[in-house]
Amino acid sequence: MSSSDVAAGAGQDWDAVRSTPVAALEAVAARGWRALETEALGGWLLRASGGFTGRANSVLPLGDPGLPLAAAVDAAVAWYAARDLPAKFLLPLPDARPVDDELVRGGWSVGDVVHVLVAPVGPLAGAFADADLGRRPTVRVDGAVDDAWLGSYHYRGGELPPHARAVLHNGDSLGFASVRGADGSVLAIARGSVDVDPSPGGIGWLGVTAVEVEPTARRRGLAGLVLRGLAAWAAERGAVGCYLQVAAENEPALRLYAGAGFVPHHDYQYRLAPN
Repeated sequence: MSSSDVAAGAGQDWDAVRSTPVAALEAVAARGWRALETEALGGWLLRASGGFTGRANSVLPLGDPGLPLAAAVDAAVAWYAARDLPAKFLLPLPDARPVDDELVRGGWSVGDVVHVLVAPVGPLAGAFADADLGRRPTVRVDGAVDDAWLGSYHYRGGELPPHARAVLHNGDSLGFASVRGADGSVLAIARGSVDVDPSPGGIGWLGVTAVEVEPTARRRGLAGLVLRGLAAWAAERGAVGCYLQVAAENEPALRLYAGAGFVPHHDYQYRLAPN
């Protein structure tokens, strides 16, 4: 399914998805992948989770911090230092350009650049419902991870810390999708979170994270299958839009999601404190 097919089939849903402001979608995404500890600094969100994942351990500047920029940056650095964590900013662009400029002046380095992609949920869920039931594996969506699911998740290829399960479970409406083999082994996984943009005209969103396929099960369409399975699950819970965050250098994932009908919404980049 191409992006033009998705657009044609989604109608008003597509318009709502594409027109959602950057700050509103980033606020939804912050609820979809929540830190274990958060604190507001004016319109900035300070987040810490023992260093596990960039999104849960970074400053998200969505508005005025209530202080001059230099003083606000210093306050954020001190907040992370008190938790023995390096200071890091997640900067949605172009909204956070003034903050980025301030950090550049302070010698902060660029970290990962991430593309935020969006699509309407309806066509994704419809593609799942219309698939040949007799020829596809079964997607199950559970409300919590089990040990098999957790064992298939490898954040950036490393070992998970003990509190990873707490981060994964930190949300209001969560679904943990998996495709399992006949022996019960996990072949593919994805995590979904449904959250509503509370601003006027805001819609419900499905955030998809932690998409992984076991190496021996790749090239069988399982990543797309768990994505569409989560979309069907989220549609039942009122989600209208779906967002994904993909590292700019992850070309295979970008091709996969473009083929599923996702289009760019905005980018964000990390800034890392000088040593």
